[in-house]
Amino acid sequence: MLDRKKLGEILVDLQVMTPAEVERTLLAMRRRADETKFGQVAREMGLLREEHILAALAVQMQLFPNVSEMSLHRLLGRLKDPVRTPARLPIQRVRRLLTKRE
Repeated sequence: MLDRKKLGEILVDLQVMTPAEVERTLLAMRRRADETKFGQVAREMGLLREEHILAALAVQMQLFPNVSEMSLHRLLGRLKDPVRTPARLPIQRVRRLLTKRE
């Protein structure tokens, strides 16, 4: 498996979450003791919105060239523009990844 940054690290890099909020989310995940994804737990806690999760996943999966250098605003614009979103990974598939159990 590829060495990828964790979603929480990416959300901190994008300045969507603080390191303390990431820790709170991880603690909530441990307390739940189920397989709920990080993004879903953070969203349920009110710490972020779906578009933030999608942006972080786009960075994690390297969806766009130079994605790690994009600002959150520019990245969200790319995700909302269906013409510019790569056909190989449509936004609906990214949304399904949020709830997929491993």
